[in-house]
Formats: sequence, C-alpha cells, structure tokens
Amino acid sequence: MQLRRQQQAFTLVELMVTLSIMAFLLMACTPFLAGWTHSRQIKDAQSKLLSGYGLAKALALRNPDAMQSNQAAAGLKLETGTSLRTVYVCKGDPSSANCASSGSTVLWSANFPSSVALTLGGASVTASSATSVGLNNRGLPTTGAVLSYTLARGGSANDATGSLL
Repeated sequence: MQLRRQQQAFTLVELMVTLSIMAFLLMACTPFLAGWTHSRQIKDAQSKLLSGYGLAKALALRNPDAMQSNQAAAGLKLETGTSLRTVYVCKGDPSSANCASSGSTVLWSANFPSSVALTLGGASVTASSATSVGLNNRGLPTTGAVLSYTLARGGSANDATGSLL
C-alpha cells in the first residue's frame, strides 16, 4: 500500500483575495495617516518657533552688547526657502545682513517644512520676505506689540495659534 502525499499551498485566488483586503485596509488608513503627519509637522514647527523665541529672549536679557532699551539686543529671524523655513536666533539686530545662514551673529537655527504656513503678527511669512522680531534688553519686542502667530497645514483642525511673549 502506497501512501499519497498531499501538497499544501495557497491558491492564486486565495492570494488575490488576501492582497485585495490588505490594499483596501491601506487605502482606508491613508487619511488618518495624513492628518497625523500634518499635526506632527505643526507641533514640530511650533516647538522650534517657541524654542527660538525663548533663546532669543534669554540672549536679549543677558544683553551681551550692552544695547539701550530702544535697540534690539537679540532677535529672531524667519526665512523661507524652497522646501524649508528657517528660524535664526541672532545677537543684535535680527534684520541685519549678518543674521542669515552664514552670518556671524547667528547663535542658533532650526528648520521646519515650508509646507507649514506661518503667520506672525498678522503678516504671512513668505519666500519673498524674511520676517524679524527684535527684542530689547528687557526681553520685549522692540515694536512694543505682542506678536501672535498661526501655524497651519492641511486644514484648520491642525492649526496652532499662540503669542510670543
């Protein structure tokens, strides 16, 4: 008596059904992943903006160049490139030419995606203009105004708003 061995394998139909179920689940999860990604980019940009402002404020309070109260002792500069927004913390006037990527007064910098829209003090920070915030020796904006910010990416549900003070 000879025993016959049965081969065990998946049929093509079983494989196709499994792949179609996996593809359906992946397509169903994609909107949730996009929302999570947008939210993470906003939180990252907000963290970098607030960290930079805190560092600039601490530097302004130290006042290493002995600036008067109506002059910028330190500041924050925001520039937009093709794919990144850069936050610079500079000693002295942040609107000077030395407060840039290779400038001598830059003490700290950080990047976040330019797909995150930034509005600072009611003005949108765009690629055509750099925005700077000078802080006097008391750590307050030289303009005297409280600066509000809005970071947006992918719908208003992910927006972050606050004030720099």
